[in-house]
Amino acid sequence: MSKRGAAKTVIALDGPAGSGKSTVASMLAERLAYLHADSGAIYRTLTLAWMERMGEGLSPEDFGRLATADKLRPEELGVEVRLVEGRQSNCLNGVDVGARIRTPQVTARIRYIADMRACRDVVNAQLRSFARVADLVVDGRDIGSVVFPETPYKFYLDASVQVRAERRQGEFQRGGAQVGMEQLAREIHERDEQDRARPFGALRQAEDAILIDTSLLSPNDVVHRLLSYLQIQF
Repeated sequence: MSKRGAAKTVIALDGPAGSGKSTVASMLAERLAYLHADSGAIYRTLTLAWMERMGEGLSPEDFGRLATADKLRPEELGVEVRLVEGRQSNCLNGVDVGARIRTPQVTARIRYIADMRACRDVVNAQLRSFARVADLVVDGRDIGSVVFPETPYKFYLDASVQVRAERRQGEFQRGGAQVGMEQLAREIHERDEQDRARPFGALRQAEDAILIDTSLLSPNDVVHRLLSYLQIQF
């Protein structure tokens, strides 16, 4: 682990939607007293800001077409990511958006924002700025391959589509939304294909990343497995 004056440590957790990255990253960061840098939350905040600017009634396809045509400028959307008492706060017009970025409506549109090079550059710059001031656990899709390729601590979390759909359904239900399992499984499969086909920042396992299948593991199980690897490496 980093010492005073030394370079900050970055632990990269990559993987597809619903593989447990964000939950595990938060738990691991708490155990290590690191900052959890949630790249997905930043993309979600940008998506919410663009939805409010354009209107939530647009279909996801119209949303994507118009966002691209308008040459989205993230810096003009009122989005700000802050560190508040050692935690990432995702703000829109000065207000933390909290659970508002976890709705099915945002989830259905996030890929259009995440596919835009301008947005990816903004998010990656924000994550790297965090790494200048804090030890990080960062989750995303291209953290170990693009954002922090130099870190020796890279993991790739994966799970079956069915398991990931069940997890996503549970998240939506806890937020008061009802979405069918078949629809979620279809959307997750489509998102995987789109993420892997992205021309930059595509979803892929870095060559030196350790693969962990989380299908049959609880978040606590995954954290313990990560800690065992990290103990050896540190």
